[in-house]
Amino acid sequence: MRTEQMSVTNALRGALGLARLGVTLAWRRARRSEIGEGVISAAIAVLVMAFLGAAMWIAFNGTMHSAQSKVDTNVNSIGSGGGTGTGGAGGSGLP
Repeated sequence: MRTEQMSVTNALRGALGLARLGVTLAWRRARRSEIGEGVISAAIAVLVMAFLGAAMWIAFNGTMHSAQSKVDTNVNSIGSGGGTGTGGAGGSGLP
């Protein structure tokens, strides 16, 4: 009887030791697999910001070109004196 108890106890200790080893190895593997997560997240954030910046530049550039052409047209209209308005600058007074 005593020998049976010792063999069961030894078997349980061995199983517990293997379980503990398995948990330890799994924990190490999980920690190791998440090492680059911060770097990857930062790279994704940088790419998103770069795309947003490019889109904003395209929108800004288009708006500035449109505004510049309107300003040029109005300045040329004022400078030519071909306006029909009553003001001394020669514009029509309408946008």
